[in-house]
Amino acid sequence: MAKHDNDPVLARLVHSVNESGQAAVPVTVSAHGVVLTGELVAEDRYFADLVRRNPLMSALQPSSGLLGKEYAKDVEAESGHHLHLRTDGIPGGYGGSGDTDAEEHLWRISLEAVDGWTLRSAPDADNKDASDRGPFAKLLGTS
Repeated sequence: MAKHDNDPVLARLVHSVNESGQAAVPVTVSAHGVVLTGELVAEDRYFADLVRRNPLMSALQPSSGLLGKEYAKDVEAESGHHLHLRTDGIPGGYGGSGDTDAEEHLWRISLEAVDGWTLRSAPDADNKDASDRGPFAKLLGTS
């Protein structure tokens, strides 16, 4: 399979979400034939959610220091090369691992693996305060 470049728009969106720390952007991504729908979240939020779900995963959180400084440096160096997606399990579907419950799933996906993606409307988009312009506010100069 031919190697393709990362989509610079998606890479910038991931960077903006990581910088915000708290933004959650509704997206659908396709990676190697699997379609996932959920929220793009910051890397820090991804690791915090891993620990919240299973405290034994705290060693994977770079800020814990449990796996050493080199591990933390490696994760930081790779942060712009992965997106972090939080999905709800869909019975019999690909919202997660195919489980039959509605459990939340966390995904770390290489940007190189993404074949396509789309932004979705937030369920409460009509009720959002006009001053909340999302993770691109700084980039667009509208903050």
